[in-house]
This record gives sequence, structure tokens and C-alpha cells, in this order.
Amino acid sequence: MEYNELILDVFNLECKLFMKMDSFRLIEQKCNKKCFDPNERMQLNTDIHYVFTRLIKTIKQACPSLTGEEVVFCCLAKLGLDNSIICRCMGSVSKQTVNQRKYRIKKKMEETKCDFLFDMIFVY
Repeated sequence: MEYNELILDVFNLECKLFMKMDSFRLIEQKCNKKCFDPNERMQLNTDIHYVFTRLIKTIKQACPSLTGEEVVFCCLAKLGLDNSIICRCMGSVSKQTVNQRKYRIKKKMEETKCDFLFDMIFVY
């Protein structure tokens, strides 16, 4: 098995684990309602860092210029969440904000020559 395939398998396992957590249930409850409040975002951030240890480490090593929020955004995107749901999780109501953030992440990843990582997060 190729290294990138192995990494993708680990990321997918992390997603399955996160889907069993209270934070994911909160996402499901609020997906059509409102943005997360600051306490809910803090808990979400904590849970993401707890579960997505490998993904976060891989992202930071491959593309150290990404901010903490961009890394959390990548984890939410890897879960396959709709842009409007990611938007609410991040405390914004604008879908344009999500698209702009994704574009900035892609540019940063292209600069560090880790396009494969972008594809692993946003395509597969």
C-alpha cells in the first residue's frame, strides 16, 4: 500500500471516530439553525484536536503557513460537511467566506507543493 493511501485511510478512520462524538451530534442538531456560539466552537475545536491528531500533524508539517482556524476548517471539510454547515461551525453565516477560505488554503498548499494533501482533504 502506498504511503498516501495509508494516510488517507487514517484520515477516514479519524472521521468515523469524530462522528461518534458529542460535537458531531451538535453539528447535526444545529446544521439548519444557527451558528455555533463561542463555547460550542471552543468545544468543537477541542474535540477536533483530540480526534484528528494525525491529520493536524500532517497538515502542519506539510503546510506550516496554515492558521489554526484553517487547520480546523480542513478537518471539518474532511468530514464531508456541506459548506453551509462548515460556515455555521466556524461562526460565520456567509458561504462566500467558506469559499474564500478554501481558496486561500489551496494557494498555501500549492506554494508548499502539497497539492496531494488538498486533494485528500477536499476531494476524496
